[in-house]
This record gives sequence, structure tokens and C-alpha cells, in this order.
Amino acid sequence: MKTKRIVVSSLAELHVNGEILFKCKNKWTRYFMGTLAILIGGLRTTEEASDWAGTIGKTIDARVGTDTSTPTNPSMDDLVSGIDIAPDSKTRRLIIDTGNRLFTAEFVFTWNAGTLPDVTVGELGVYFNLGDDSWSSPYLNPIIDGNLHDPWINSARRLASRIASADGAFDAFEFYGSIDPLTFKWRFQVAIT
Repeated sequence: MKTKRIVVSSLAELHVNGEILFKCKNKWTRYFMGTLAILIGGLRTTEEASDWAGTIGKTIDARVGTDTSTPTNPSMDDLVSGIDIAPDSKTRRLIIDTGNRLFTAEFVFTWNAGTLPDVTVGELGVYFNLGDDSWSSPYLNPIIDGNLHDPWINSARRLASRIASADGAFDAFEFYGSIDPLTFKWRFQVAIT
């Protein structure tokens, strides 16, 4: 009997003016992993899980940054040199393959031409409203209480995933935001292999 594995990963893809510059894996922060653990293990009912899972997806955001020398650290809660300009549009999609073996949540962030300045892009970040993982281990029979807009422990906007040239994920590049649009796709995938 062949053993099946479940693989969880996230992938990033960056487009400038419609042309794909790179596709790569990225690194998660401990806040994202801790919040996922709370989501799975700390809710009382299926209804709560549904509501709170929806909340985490509703708070997603992205930023571009200029740092090219700092490797990603799991304790980062922000980009090193982020540009605090929100995307002009955000699109969320759920995708399932025909064999029910790959489940994807895809988020597409677009900055229109003229939104971002002309910069060297060295990092990109995905943000959610995440907890600070201040709970003690082991957390026996957790019940996370709160309202549906702020359910996590010490919840705040934190970096969930970082894609960085310093990690070798892509080569830093000169971006002319005054004339080019930028599209950043981030996918969270669960696969049965």
C-alpha cells in the first residue's frame, strides 16, 4: 500500500507589464504558522472555523520593498525596506484540480502604472491579520475567543510570507513604476501526493 503525503506550500509569481519576471517558492513567518495552528486546533465549532478562516483571507494585503541584502527570518513581521503603498486591486480565487488532489488559494495584487515609484525591487511581502504566537506550548484544549474581525491572540497586521532576492528567490531588478504596472500572484497550496 502506497502512503500518501500532504504537502503545504506557497508560490509567488511576479509580472511587470504583463511579462513574467519570475516564479518561486517563498518563506513563511512564524506568525503565519502559529495562526494556522490556532485556526486548526483552537476553534470550538465548524461555524467558527468557517467564519475565522474567512476573516484571515479578508485581511490579505501585499507590499513591495527595496532591500536586497537581508535574508528572511521567521520572526520578521514586516519587510526590511517596504514601500507602504497598497495595491490598486486585490483578487482572491479558490482553485481545485479535477482529481481533487491540489487545492489552491490564489491572491493577485496589482499596482497600476504610476502607483509605485521607480525603485530597485528586492523583496515582496504578503500580509494578514495574524496573532503573535504568544501562547504557551503545549496549549491544552484551546478555545480562542474574540470577535470575528480580531480572533487571534494579540492580533495585528503582520508579514505572513516574504519573497526576497537575498534568499536567492529572484534577482533584484530595476522597476519603473511611473510607466509599468506590476502584478504579484501569491498561491497557498495543499497537495495530496
